[in-house]
Amino acid sequence: MTLFWIGDAVLILVVAPVVVLLLHRLTVPVVQIGKHVRAIDQQADGLVTALGDVPMLLGTRDRVTQVSKGLARYVDAVERVL
Repeated sequence: MTLFWIGDAVLILVVAPVVVLLLHRLTVPVVQIGKHVRAIDQQADGLVTALGDVPMLLGTRDRVTQVSKGLARYVDAVERVL
């Protein structure tokens, strides 16, 4: 029975603090990773809102192409006149 009490004391005084220490060493990086994930998530939200206008730029690109073709024809016509 005495060995049982000694084993309990060793468990409580040695093993339990070691387990608590190891869990603490594990939770600190996990908390830091969580902070980094939240920061990345906020930046991704900003990126998504910034990219929301990209489909409208496709129409603008087409209009610029049309204008440049018309401008090229105009410059050719002016060169012929001069």
